Amino acid sequence: MIPFQGIIGHEAIVEVLRRQVSAGCLAHAYLFVGPEGVGRSTVAREFITTMRGTGLSGSAGDPTYSVARLADEKTGKLKSAVSVEQIRELRDRLLLTSFSGERKAAFIEDADWMNEAAANALLKTLEEPRGDTTIVLRAETVESVPATIASRCQVLRFHPVADRTIADALVGRGLDREEASRVAGLSSGRPGVAIRLVTDGAYRAERETAAGSFETMMSSSLARRLALVADLMPKAEADKATALGKILDAWEEAARLRLLAGDGRCVRILDRLRESREAMERNISPQLALEHVVL
Repeated sequence: MIPFQGIIGHEAIVEVLRRQVSAGCLAHAYLFVGPEGVGRSTVAREFITTMRGTGLSGSAGDPTYSVARLADEKTGKLKSAVSVEQIRELRDRLLLTSFSGERKAAFIEDADWMNEAAANALLKTLEEPRGDTTIVLRAETVESVPATIASRCQVLRFHPVADRTIADALVGRGLDREEASRVAGLSSGRPGVAIRLVTDGAYRAERETAAGSFETMMSSSLARRLALVADLMPKAEADKATALGKILDAWEEAARLRLLAGDGRCVRILDRLRESREAMERNISPQLALEHVVL
Protein backbone atom coordinates (compact mmCIF):
# COMPACT_ATOMS: atom_id res chain seq x y z
CA MET A 1 0.00 0.00 0.00
CA ILE A 2 1.28 3.45 -0.92
CA PRO A 3 1.92 5.58 2.20
CA PHE A 4 -0.54 8.45 2.78
CA GLN A 5 -2.65 7.40 -0.20
CA GLY A 6 -6.14 8.88 -0.09
CA ILE A 7 -5.30 11.96 1.99
CA ILE A 8 -7.27 14.97 0.67
CA GLY A 9 -5.04 18.04 0.64
CA HIS A 10 -2.33 18.83 3.22
CA GLU A 11 0.41 18.04 0.72
CA ALA A 12 3.11 20.02 2.56
CA ILE A 13 2.43 18.27 5.88
CA VAL A 14 2.35 14.85 4.24
CA GLU A 15 5.67 15.55 2.51
CA VAL A 16 7.31 16.57 5.82
CA LEU A 17 6.12 13.39 7.53
CA ARG A 18 7.04 11.16 4.60
CA ARG A 19 10.59 12.54 4.54
CA GLN A 20 11.02 12.08 8.29
CA VAL A 21 9.85 8.47 8.10
CA SER A 22 12.16 7.76 5.14
CA ALA A 23 15.14 9.34 6.92
CA GLY A 24 14.33 7.64 10.23
CA CYS A 25 14.44 11.09 11.83
CA LEU A 26 11.24 11.20 13.86
CA ALA A 27 10.30 13.64 16.61
CA HIS A 28 9.37 12.29 20.03
CA ALA A 29 6.05 14.15 19.91
CA TYR A 30 3.91 15.89 17.29
CA LEU A 31 1.03 18.31 17.81
CA PHE A 32 -1.51 18.37 14.97
CA VAL A 33 -3.70 21.47 15.20
CA GLY A 34 -6.64 22.62 13.09
CA PRO A 35 -10.44 22.69 12.93
CA GLU A 36 -12.61 19.63 13.47
CA GLY A 37 -12.96 17.52 10.32
CA VAL A 38 -10.01 19.08 8.50
CA GLY A 39 -8.04 15.81 8.40
CA ARG A 40 -5.81 15.70 11.48
CA SER A 41 -6.91 12.23 12.57
CA THR A 42 -6.70 10.77 9.08
CA VAL A 43 -3.15 12.03 8.61
CA ALA A 44 -2.18 10.94 12.14
CA ARG A 45 -3.34 7.39 11.53
CA GLU A 46 -1.64 7.22 8.15
CA PHE A 47 1.55 8.61 9.69
CA ILE A 48 1.53 6.03 12.47
CA THR A 49 0.73 3.25 10.02
CA THR A 50 3.60 4.31 7.76
CA MET A 51 5.99 4.83 10.67
CA ARG A 52 5.37 1.47 12.27
CA GLY A 53 4.32 -0.66 9.34
CA THR A 54 1.09 -1.51 11.16
CA GLY A 55 -2.26 0.08 11.89
CA LEU A 56 -3.87 1.44 15.02
CA SER A 57 -5.25 -2.00 15.77
CA GLY A 58 -1.72 -3.25 16.30
CA SER A 59 -2.54 -6.39 14.33
CA ALA A 60 1.15 -6.86 13.60
CA GLY A 61 3.46 -6.38 16.55
CA ASP A 62 2.86 -3.99 19.41
CA PRO A 63 -0.39 -2.03 19.54
CA THR A 64 -0.71 1.70 19.03
CA TYR A 65 -2.30 3.30 22.09
CA SER A 66 -5.13 5.75 21.50
CA VAL A 67 -6.43 8.13 24.18
CA ALA A 68 -9.69 10.07 23.91
CA ARG A 69 -12.47 11.24 26.17
CA LEU A 70 -14.48 8.30 27.47
CA ALA A 71 -18.26 8.00 27.44
CA ASP A 72 -20.13 8.28 30.72
CA GLU A 73 -21.59 4.88 31.56
CA LYS A 74 -24.88 6.36 32.79
CA THR A 75 -25.59 9.03 30.18
CA GLY A 76 -23.62 7.73 27.22
CA LYS A 77 -22.27 11.25 26.63
CA LEU A 78 -18.57 12.06 26.41
CA LYS A 79 -16.95 13.05 29.67
CA SER A 80 -15.74 16.61 30.13
CA ALA A 81 -12.03 15.72 30.18
CA VAL A 82 -9.30 13.19 29.49
CA SER A 83 -8.41 11.97 32.97
CA VAL A 84 -5.07 11.66 34.69
CA GLU A 85 -5.71 7.91 35.04
CA GLN A 86 -5.86 7.56 31.25
CA ILE A 87 -2.54 9.37 30.81
CA ARG A 88 -0.87 7.40 33.58
CA GLU A 89 -2.01 4.14 31.99
CA LEU A 90 -0.63 5.34 28.65
CA ARG A 91 2.69 6.28 30.29
CA ASP A 92 2.97 2.86 31.94
CA ARG A 93 2.30 1.08 28.65
CA LEU A 94 4.89 3.14 26.81
CA LEU A 95 7.50 2.27 29.44
CA LEU A 96 7.17 -1.43 28.63
CA THR A 97 9.75 -2.93 26.31
CA SER A 98 8.52 -3.50 22.77
CA PHE A 99 8.29 -7.27 22.25
CA SER A 100 8.33 -6.90 18.45
CA GLY A 101 11.19 -4.45 18.25
CA GLU A 102 8.93 -1.97 16.46
CA ARG A 103 8.63 1.69 17.31
CA LYS A 104 5.89 2.33 19.86
CA ALA A 105 3.25 4.95 19.12
CA ALA A 106 0.42 6.75 20.89
CA PHE A 107 -2.34 8.97 19.57
CA ILE A 108 -3.91 11.42 22.04
CA GLU A 109 -7.04 12.44 20.16
CA ASP A 110 -8.35 15.01 22.65
CA ALA A 111 -5.18 16.73 23.81
CA ASP A 112 -7.09 19.97 24.37
CA TRP A 113 -9.52 18.18 26.70
CA MET A 114 -6.95 17.02 29.26
CA ASN A 115 -7.53 18.24 32.79
CA GLU A 116 -4.62 19.84 34.65
CA ALA A 117 -3.56 16.62 36.35
CA ALA A 118 -3.60 14.72 33.03
CA ALA A 119 -1.54 17.44 31.34
CA ASN A 120 1.04 17.33 34.15
CA ALA A 121 1.28 13.55 33.88
CA LEU A 122 1.85 13.77 30.13
CA LEU A 123 4.47 16.46 30.63
CA LYS A 124 6.58 14.03 32.68
CA THR A 125 6.58 11.63 29.74
CA LEU A 126 7.56 14.35 27.28
CA GLU A 127 10.33 15.59 29.57
CA GLU A 128 11.95 12.14 29.52
CA PRO A 129 11.55 11.04 25.88
CA ARG A 130 12.33 7.47 24.84
CA GLY A 131 14.04 6.94 21.53
CA ASP A 132 11.65 4.15 20.51
CA THR A 133 8.40 6.06 21.07
CA THR A 134 6.42 8.69 19.17
CA ILE A 135 3.33 10.45 20.52
CA VAL A 136 0.89 12.32 18.27
CA LEU A 137 -1.42 14.85 19.93
CA ARG A 138 -4.50 16.34 18.28
CA ALA A 139 -5.99 19.72 19.26
CA GLU A 140 -7.88 22.58 17.64
CA THR A 141 -5.28 25.25 18.47
CA VAL A 142 -1.80 25.43 19.95
CA GLU A 143 -3.18 27.75 22.64
CA SER A 144 -5.69 25.13 23.80
CA VAL A 145 -2.80 22.90 24.93
CA PRO A 146 -0.55 23.87 27.87
CA ALA A 147 2.49 25.75 26.59
CA THR A 148 4.81 23.38 28.43
CA ILE A 149 3.45 20.52 26.33
CA ALA A 150 3.22 22.36 23.01
CA SER A 151 6.85 23.51 23.33
CA ARG A 152 7.99 19.87 23.44
CA CYS A 153 6.16 18.92 20.24
CA GLN A 154 6.74 19.48 16.58
CA VAL A 155 3.67 21.53 15.67
CA LEU A 156 1.96 20.91 12.33
CA ARG A 157 -0.89 23.27 11.45
CA PHE A 158 -3.73 21.95 9.33
CA HIS A 159 -5.50 24.64 7.29
CA PRO A 160 -8.77 24.34 5.34
CA VAL A 161 -8.38 22.56 2.02
CA ALA A 162 -9.32 24.28 -1.25
CA ASP A 163 -12.86 23.53 -2.44
CA ARG A 164 -11.52 22.39 -5.82
CA THR A 165 -9.22 19.84 -4.17
CA ILE A 166 -12.09 18.43 -2.11
CA ALA A 167 -14.40 18.38 -5.12
CA ASP A 168 -11.80 16.55 -7.23
CA ALA A 169 -11.42 13.94 -4.49
CA LEU A 170 -15.19 13.44 -4.29
CA VAL A 171 -15.43 13.06 -8.07
CA GLY A 172 -12.72 10.41 -7.76
CA ARG A 173 -14.98 8.62 -5.29
CA GLY A 174 -17.92 8.55 -7.70
CA LEU A 175 -19.81 11.84 -7.27
CA ASP A 176 -20.74 13.91 -10.29
CA ARG A 177 -18.94 17.24 -10.59
CA GLU A 178 -21.93 19.46 -9.73
CA GLU A 179 -22.78 17.59 -6.52
CA ALA A 180 -19.11 17.32 -5.55
CA SER A 181 -18.68 21.08 -5.92
CA ARG A 182 -21.80 21.72 -3.84
CA VAL A 183 -20.65 19.43 -1.03
CA ALA A 184 -17.16 20.91 -1.10
CA GLY A 185 -18.67 24.37 -0.67
CA LEU A 186 -20.73 23.19 2.32
CA SER A 187 -17.67 21.64 4.00
CA SER A 188 -15.80 24.91 4.66
CA GLY A 189 -12.53 23.34 3.57
CA ARG A 190 -12.84 20.28 5.81
CA PRO A 191 -12.53 16.97 3.93
CA GLY A 192 -13.90 14.98 6.87
CA VAL A 193 -17.07 17.05 6.86
CA ALA A 194 -17.39 16.66 3.08
CA ILE A 195 -17.10 12.88 3.27
CA ARG A 196 -19.63 12.71 6.09
CA LEU A 197 -22.07 14.88 4.12
CA VAL A 198 -21.84 12.32 1.31
CA THR A 199 -22.02 9.15 3.44
CA ASP A 200 -24.33 10.15 6.33
CA GLY A 201 -27.79 11.20 5.15
CA ALA A 202 -29.02 12.10 8.63
CA TYR A 203 -25.99 14.30 9.25
CA ARG A 204 -26.49 16.07 5.93
CA ALA A 205 -30.17 16.70 6.60
CA GLU A 206 -29.28 18.04 10.04
CA ARG A 207 -26.69 20.43 8.57
CA GLU A 208 -29.00 21.62 5.83
CA THR A 209 -31.78 22.27 8.35
CA ALA A 210 -29.39 24.27 10.53
CA ALA A 211 -28.14 26.20 7.49
CA GLY A 212 -31.75 27.00 6.62
CA SER A 213 -32.29 28.36 10.12
CA PHE A 214 -29.32 30.69 9.55
CA GLU A 215 -31.02 32.17 6.49
CA THR A 216 -34.19 32.62 8.55
CA MET A 217 -32.19 34.33 11.27
CA MET A 218 -30.59 36.72 8.77
CA SER A 219 -33.90 37.85 7.29
CA SER A 220 -36.17 37.99 10.36
CA SER A 221 -37.15 40.52 13.00
CA LEU A 222 -35.61 40.40 16.47
CA ALA A 223 -38.75 38.81 17.91
CA ARG A 224 -38.68 36.08 15.24
CA ARG A 225 -34.96 35.47 15.80
CA LEU A 226 -35.49 34.98 19.54
CA ALA A 227 -38.38 32.64 18.82
CA LEU A 228 -36.09 30.74 16.46
CA VAL A 229 -33.63 30.15 19.29
CA ALA A 230 -36.40 28.66 21.40
CA ASP A 231 -37.41 26.39 18.50
CA LEU A 232 -33.84 25.21 17.86
CA MET A 233 -32.95 24.41 21.46
CA PRO A 234 -34.11 20.97 22.69
CA LYS A 235 -36.21 20.84 25.84
CA ALA A 236 -33.84 18.58 27.76
CA GLU A 237 -31.09 20.63 29.39
CA ALA A 238 -28.55 17.82 28.94
CA ASP A 239 -28.99 17.93 25.14
CA LYS A 240 -28.63 21.70 24.69
CA ALA A 241 -24.82 21.90 24.60
CA THR A 242 -24.59 19.24 21.87
CA ALA A 243 -27.33 20.97 19.87
CA LEU A 244 -25.59 24.33 20.19
CA GLY A 245 -22.31 22.90 18.90
CA LYS A 246 -24.04 21.57 15.78
CA ILE A 247 -25.89 24.85 15.19
CA LEU A 248 -22.69 26.89 15.53
CA ASP A 249 -20.89 24.59 13.07
CA ALA A 250 -23.64 24.98 10.46
CA TRP A 251 -24.02 28.72 11.00
CA GLU A 252 -20.27 29.26 10.67
CA GLU A 253 -20.28 27.46 7.33
CA ALA A 254 -23.27 29.49 6.12
CA ALA A 255 -21.71 32.75 7.33
CA ARG A 256 -18.41 32.02 5.57
CA LEU A 257 -20.22 31.31 2.31
CA ARG A 258 -22.16 34.58 2.61
CA LEU A 259 -18.93 36.43 3.44
CA LEU A 260 -17.27 35.03 0.32
CA ALA A 261 -20.28 36.27 -1.64
CA GLY A 262 -19.68 39.77 -0.32
CA ASP A 263 -22.00 40.03 2.70
CA GLY A 264 -19.91 42.13 5.09
CA ARG A 265 -22.34 41.62 7.98
CA CYS A 266 -20.98 38.11 8.36
CA VAL A 267 -17.67 39.36 9.75
CA ARG A 268 -19.48 40.45 12.91
CA ILE A 269 -21.63 37.34 12.94
CA LEU A 270 -18.55 35.10 12.81
CA ASP A 271 -17.14 37.05 15.77
CA ARG A 272 -20.36 36.43 17.68
CA LEU A 273 -20.27 32.73 16.83
CA ARG A 274 -16.70 32.53 18.13
CA GLU A 275 -17.74 34.32 21.33
CA SER A 276 -20.58 31.82 21.77
CA ARG A 277 -18.12 28.92 21.50
CA GLU A 278 -15.99 30.55 24.18
CA ALA A 279 -19.10 30.97 26.31
CA MET A 280 -19.79 27.23 25.98
CA GLU A 281 -16.34 26.50 27.38
CA ARG A 282 -17.17 28.67 30.39
CA ASN A 283 -20.35 26.61 30.93
CA ILE A 284 -22.68 29.51 30.13
CA SER A 285 -26.24 28.44 29.23
CA PRO A 286 -26.34 27.23 25.59
CA GLN A 287 -29.59 29.10 25.04
CA LEU A 288 -28.06 32.36 26.27
CA ALA A 289 -25.00 31.74 24.08
CA LEU A 290 -27.19 31.37 20.98
CA GLU A 291 -29.28 34.42 21.92
CA HIS A 292 -25.98 36.35 22.03
CA VAL A 293 -25.59 35.63 18.32
CA VAL A 294 -29.11 36.55 17.22
CA LEU A 295 -29.22 39.76 19.25
